[in-house]
Amino acid sequence: MQKVTVGVYKSYKNAGNLRFPKTNTKKHWKHYFIEIDEDDDELYFGSEWVSALKAVVLKRRQLYKKQFYCGNCESNFTTYVKKNQTECKCINCEE
Repeated sequence: MQKVTVGVYKSYKNAGNLRFPKTNTKKHWKHYFIEIDEDDDELYFGSEWVSALKAVVLKRRQLYKKQFYCGNCESNFTTYVKKNQTECKCINCEE
């Protein structure tokens, strides 16, 4: 299974339990990802708590969902790319 990092954010550990966080609690890093299963071609969304050092590494490898237009086959397609990437190979015509 392959994990594609969607985001790395700071969150309270008890954020889902209460509307407001408890006083004197610190924020911790949370890793949000999409897990790709090659056998079934299924996508699963998941999250996990990570350390501060791992959060820096994961932020550098984070991918963003962008739309591109192919002039050859005249179609739009959506794919996950790095932040400042402006060009991508077309999924339909492979150019």
